[in-house]
Amino acid sequence: MTLKLCSSSTGTTTTGVPADRRRRVPPMAALACAVLTVVAVGTAVPAVAAPAARPAAAADRSGGRLPDLDPQALQRALSSAPDRVTGVLARVSGPDGHWTGTYGTADVATGTPVPVDGRFRLGSVTKTFIATVVLQLAAEDRVDLDQPVQRYLPDVLPDSYPPIPVRTLLNFTSSLPELTPDDLPTTPVAIVEHRFDDHPLAELVAKAVRHERPFTEPGSMQVYGATGYFVAAMVVENLTGHTYQQEITTRILWPLHLRDTAAPETDTTIPGPHSHGYIAVPQQNGGTRLVDITEQNPGAGGMISTTADLDRFLTALFRGRLLPLTEQAELFDVPDVPYLGGTDHDPGHGRAYYGAGLMRATLPNGVTVWGKTGSTFGYTDGMFTTRDLRRRVVYSFNPTNGGGNDLALVNRILSATFAS
Repeated sequence: MTLKLCSSSTGTTTTGVPADRRRRVPPMAALACAVLTVVAVGTAVPAVAAPAARPAAAADRSGGRLPDLDPQALQRALSSAPDRVTGVLARVSGPDGHWTGTYGTADVATGTPVPVDGRFRLGSVTKTFIATVVLQLAAEDRVDLDQPVQRYLPDVLPDSYPPIPVRTLLNFTSSLPELTPDDLPTTPVAIVEHRFDDHPLAELVAKAVRHERPFTEPGSMQVYGATGYFVAAMVVENLTGHTYQQEITTRILWPLHLRDTAAPETDTTIPGPHSHGYIAVPQQNGGTRLVDITEQNPGAGGMISTTADLDRFLTALFRGRLLPLTEQAELFDVPDVPYLGGTDHDPGHGRAYYGAGLMRATLPNGVTVWGKTGSTFGYTDGMFTTRDLRRRVVYSFNPTNGGGNDLALVNRILSATFAS
């Protein structure tokens, strides 16, 4: 699998945004950013590529001994994309090894090093938090995963739609359509100009459902997208009477003492140490200029965390601290259906590879990992672990192409962590 890489010219400069634009605004734009990242990059495929279909008899080595950690290989992986990222941060944890590393700069204007404890925007990694909240509501008998979403959100989806079970929202088999480049700004100039705009969930869903559904029968195919999670977040809000950010905070962040993690509703800034996010804006002379887009409208894609906090969240999730056994099993229940447009070179080899908010990928050495990738403008991140938690990795980097999951860089990080 290849990815068309975007790079900026040498000698770039930075520019800020006038203070009057740095205003507090209602949430949701970053959730739209997560979608637009997919649109702008031109693919909805997550950043984990399988090299070739492994033999059916190949063992899942996630419970066995992993290769010894190679700090040099990890550092080489972090520094392998200097032409398209400004900073990289990674943390490896677990009984089979610990390592932290950085590359690049947190601020291209000052040359400040990337902070090891830096905070970053999560983008679609927030989907795992939303899925967890929905599954908690299912455990409380407040939502039935087998019932259609229309039961909980009447008048949100078109009357012509078939019943769409709530479970299909979480495992990407809902058949709901996605936003297109015509729905929201996607060019670098437009992204900079509109990154503070508000796009409520209801508006995003209304725009998405104007398009044709990708397949007819809910549950019959899988394809990655964001609309299902827009709707899932709306279900949370309708059932609880609180914003989904509030539910994430009270149900997950506070109980796990994730003090460096936030689900902001209006704050456009990133508090505490962090690397800046940038986007390369084309110039009339044919070059590009890096524009600082660290400040942007929050929302689901605007959740903020650190590598340490995400590692704690992932560990708690896999150990059952957040969900009873029945609901926890939904995380790992990958539907036995085709992946729309899938090939032998993707993580599912043409078949589904997502459970509820988590994806499954098997590396060349047979080690199977579970986790999630995310991206919003200026930030890309991910968290992956073996099922037994023996080795875990959380990473974040700052792409200059507006976002998107850099397949080459992510695969190098995962290979250096689990397969070196």
